[in-house]
Amino acid sequence: MVRVAGRVVVLAMLAAVAVAAGCGRNATTAGKTETTLLVLVPCGQMGPFSEVEDLFKQAHPEIKLDWAGLNMVTMTEEVLGGKKKPDAFLSMGDLEVDRLAKAGLILPETRAKYADNAIVLTVPADNPAGVQSFMDLAKPEVKAIAIPNPEVNSVGAHAIEALKGAGIWDQVKDKIVTPQFAADSQELGQQGRVEASIGYYPCESEVHVKGGEPATPKGTKMIGFVPAEYYSEFSCEAVVVKGCKDPEGGKLLIAALQTPEAQAVFRKWNFARAKQEAE
Repeated sequence: MVRVAGRVVVLAMLAAVAVAAGCGRNATTAGKTETTLLVLVPCGQMGPFSEVEDLFKQAHPEIKLDWAGLNMVTMTEEVLGGKKKPDAFLSMGDLEVDRLAKAGLILPETRAKYADNAIVLTVPADNPAGVQSFMDLAKPEVKAIAIPNPEVNSVGAHAIEALKGAGIWDQVKDKIVTPQFAADSQELGQQGRVEASIGYYPCESEVHVKGGEPATPKGTKMIGFVPAEYYSEFSCEAVVVKGCKDPEGGKLLIAALQTPEAQAVFRKWNFARAKQEAE
């Protein structure tokens, strides 16, 4: 009887140790803990991130990624409003992460740049105003210019900076239309409702797909990069959000975004700087 009782006690202790070891993670499989990371990914990175996810799974098969391509403004507002606390937050630029940092919602030491970005000038496919350069935005034939809301979009903030840097802000400021979302700015150009628009360079290819390839969108034509000397260089940035379930897992993913293999994927999907493309 004593031996039986002792065996029961030992088994109970082993069970308690097993539970403690799995705290904060799911059940173990083949000696590895399984976990799921919540990742907020902008819709403008669906194409490259789906490939980076495959690379991450090869390195960390025990970790699953819960993600879907979301509008950049929407996902930023969800974090600011406390609706979501992702283990990793990915951005198209610097402004969105600046907003989270100002609100005290990020782990500052985790903030990292992982992909180059730049802004470009596009026009409707038939280019009714005959725009050939960035300076042509000041021409009287250009009646309206779409720029995503600069208060909440990195592309919009840097577009305004570029117009001022080029010395044409006073000539164009009354022409500016500021849709809330970057995709809406592109759509205005496709519909011919503006003579020009400024957007992210990668978004001049089709990036809102999983498992596909970059493709030229219909209805618009890229005139060229906004000259790099007119605005501050910026990058896509990632950060771990305070209060998330698995900050260490988030750090692993952010590190994976910076590997040579992941960098090659982002370059394939046209994440680049204007200066690089000019060389």
